[in-house]
Amino acid sequence: MSIGTVLILMLATPFLGTAIIGMQTADQIYKTTKEIPQKEVALVLGAAAYPSRLSDVLKDRVDTAIELYEAEKISALVMSGAPNEVEAMKDYAIGQNIPEEAITEDITGLNTMASVKNFAELNRSVIIVTQKYHLPRALFIANALGIDAIGMAADRSEYTKIFEFKKRELLATSKAILDLFFLN
Repeated sequence: MSIGTVLILMLATPFLGTAIIGMQTADQIYKTTKEIPQKEVALVLGAAAYPSRLSDVLKDRVDTAIELYEAEKISALVMSGAPNEVEAMKDYAIGQNIPEEAITEDITGLNTMASVKNFAELNRSVIIVTQKYHLPRALFIANALGIDAIGMAADRSEYTKIFEFKKRELLATSKAILDLFFLN
């Protein structure tokens, strides 16, 4: 195999992996509360939280999980992320009348892989709540770990950094493939 072929494969891998995972998980992604099946728990993946507010991305995720709870599509929420993210998510949800006892905190879910692996230990069915660009990777990891999972797209806003998020997702998807199948 020539160096040129190897370079082309290396450059194409993130795009191919993302496309294949997107096709494999497409039927697990829902856009409305009305259409999504009921599961036991919502896993809300962390994102940036500031001292006085949630980032737009994180607020959309928590608002979507609250909507699922209020529609009785789930009976509990798992907030997963860095300690400050989890605390901010929990405080916000409680402020929106979600009972504290319905919220479980996972402060060791520092990335998507860790959050989903931590959730796997609970052995419960789940609706993963995050943005549509992020759901294929999260569901791919859940599927690889044998979790009964579907995803709810939490796209309620226009994100100014969406191009950066999608670019990062290409690399994170390649890393997930490596972590699950080659490095684990």
